[in-house]
Amino acid sequence: MSQAISKRDPVDVLHADVLSSPGGISAAARLVGRSPGILHNKFSEAMPHYEITVREAVAISRAVNSVAFAQAICEQFEGVFLHLPDGPAGDDDVLQAYLGIIQSMGDLSREFTEARADGIIDPAEFSALKLRANRTVVSIMHLVSELEGMVREVPPRVAPVVSLASSSAK
Repeated sequence: MSQAISKRDPVDVLHADVLSSPGGISAAARLVGRSPGILHNKFSEAMPHYEITVREAVAISRAVNSVAFAQAICEQFEGVFLHLPDGPAGDDDVLQAYLGIIQSMGDLSREFTEARADGIIDPAEFSALKLRANRTVVSIMHLVSELEGMVREVPPRVAPVVSLASSSAK
């Protein structure tokens, strides 16, 4: 039977990233121009008047080199995060993106098989299937993005030049 995939709280995810990063809260605070005490308070449930702003969350995510906050935000809207390629794709990038689709389809197929085992798809199973389907769409969009980076204009075909001197000599 499938397990429901719960939506993670983005701030909790960010806090876990900060705590697991080298130097923890102190290092992350320095990287984003905050004091460690203030940043600690912003993550504290006991300090409700302190909150992480979206700008701070993005800066902290970049500082700890993590996209987990963005992924958790996407989960809140029943979506998934799509990392865009950094530059032009090579053949290996496209092959990797294609293999990602196959893996995602396999995960979706397994989830579907497990959900249908008892003949009923319950709300939790549907939620898990929907997330797997969204991840499959992300895999497909990643391939399309990689392919888009490979698109080049076909050079125009130049018609041969016929000189007047050579055509009148005939």
